[in-house]
Amino acid sequence: MSTIKDIAKRANVSVATVSYVLNNTRFVSPEKKKRVEEAIKELNYVPNAVARGLRVKNSKVISLVVSDITNPFYPDIAKACEQVAYQSGYTLNIVNTNDQDDRFIKAVMQLREGKVDGIINTTVLDHHRSLMENLIKDKYPIVLAHRLLDGINMDTVVADNIQAAIDATNHLINLGHKKIAFMTGVTKSSINNLRIKGFLKAMKDANLPTKEDWLASGQAKYQQSYDLTKELLKNSNNRPTAIINISDLGALGVLDAAGDLGIMVPEELAVVGFDDLFISSMRSVQLTTIRIPRYEIGQKSMELLIDKITNNDTNNHHNILLPAELIVRKTCGSRIID
Repeated sequence: MSTIKDIAKRANVSVATVSYVLNNTRFVSPEKKKRVEEAIKELNYVPNAVARGLRVKNSKVISLVVSDITNPFYPDIAKACEQVAYQSGYTLNIVNTNDQDDRFIKAVMQLREGKVDGIINTTVLDHHRSLMENLIKDKYPIVLAHRLLDGINMDTVVADNIQAAIDATNHLINLGHKKIAFMTGVTKSSINNLRIKGFLKAMKDANLPTKEDWLASGQAKYQQSYDLTKELLKNSNNRPTAIINISDLGALGVLDAAGDLGIMVPEELAVVGFDDLFISSMRSVQLTTIRIPRYEIGQKSMELLIDKITNNDTNNHHNILLPAELIVRKTCGSRIID
């Protein structure tokens, strides 16, 4: 684990300067402060309050770390977490990271400093691996929800994303589609990787080709997916007849782009999303999608975390895999594909 001395060496400053930056006790020139902050980020440093004997036990606060608080995917997870936490005498603290590492590290610092008793993390990415390994080594209560990290023995609660993508792809194949594009999401996210894996497996099992430029990122967001859809559909002689988007928000961008291009859904283009957000079932949308059990993910994550905190059990780890469900609505149509 990195120390203040490591940071000082990396930033080419004194240990005292690092301490001033960390504790905000004295003025440090902007140039030195920037070097120190960059070194902290590069070394994945978080202050170990346990080693300093400063950890406050039983804060009765738990943090839920999310990547984008404006994304309607998260309220059901947060609601379940809050309800279970409240019933057990805990307060829920929501930390929004916007997938920014500095915000993620600050959330972890709250755990190390004893400001929270545990963390439910929905936003972990592969480059956070060493930080997570240090938390587990130091026996901090933490549960990964929705996203996970392969190869680390820690508590997880996730949906079966591989099977979900297989189900979505097979639904289109069974309708007769052969030219299927898959819009991916956040790079190096386990959700992204697992759903791509399921899509490619279903296509391979059906002996259908996949095109590299039809496996592109819409960032699981509306505008990026809208723009990408226009690119995919601009060539009327060589375009997909079906698009799977890794999120419902992105799928809404697909639907609007198709509409602006005068391409009819589902007659000329089938669209499938993921998540089953409330807007997907609206009469004006009727999106075929994969229902991710968001409330159950939050509920089981919080139950698991509180059990670990209550019993001081950081040695045994549990991995919960929840089924997802294909919800068929009106954005897919059957047709004969040449």
